[in-house]
Amino acid sequence: MRDNIEEILPEHNLQLTNSPNIYIVDYKNINGEGIVMHETKPDPKYVLLENLTPIGIYFDGFEDNALPLEEPGVCNSQCECVLFPEECNQNDWILFIEMKYANDREAAFRENRDYPNCMINQILETVKYFRDKKIIPEEKRVNAIVSFPNLIEEFSSTFFTGRMSMDDILYDHKILIRATNSGTIKSPKRIYI
Repeated sequence: MRDNIEEILPEHNLQLTNSPNIYIVDYKNINGEGIVMHETKPDPKYVLLENLTPIGIYFDGFEDNALPLEEPGVCNSQCECVLFPEECNQNDWILFIEMKYANDREAAFRENRDYPNCMINQILETVKYFRDKKIIPEEKRVNAIVSFPNLIEEFSSTFFTGRMSMDDILYDHKILIRATNSGTIKSPKRIYI
């Protein structure tokens, strides 16, 4: 997968870590910096991936307009980032993450913002792009996290109340998606979200 990203998206900057804790932060609305991976706990809220073994993990934090289409100046909808094991074997997991920094539950689920459906669509569009460009195989099941890092209370039970359920997304798009702020990397073959 690393080779495919480097060939098809050469402007992307893959970072490798084997930290036991991987913190993903979207600084876009904080200081304009974009998506950053930390190995130590940062001040802003984050998505935490516990890397229990630990193994080498590649991180590709997407900058704005990171997925160009054929038409000049037109880019694909995208999520925040993708992570995958260093070994890049065919049966290894792949994880896409989308985050929104709503300050409370009401803002996160406000109907006029439609964050849940927007976040799901960003994951679906990013995965489709990666499949269409042959970065990942068409039939490969991938994982995804949709996250509200600022919410400390549980939000997954109300996230998938729209047009698609988690099961629909898994069946129709081969994406195991969860609404959470954390995950656990067990091995190159196993990740729990």
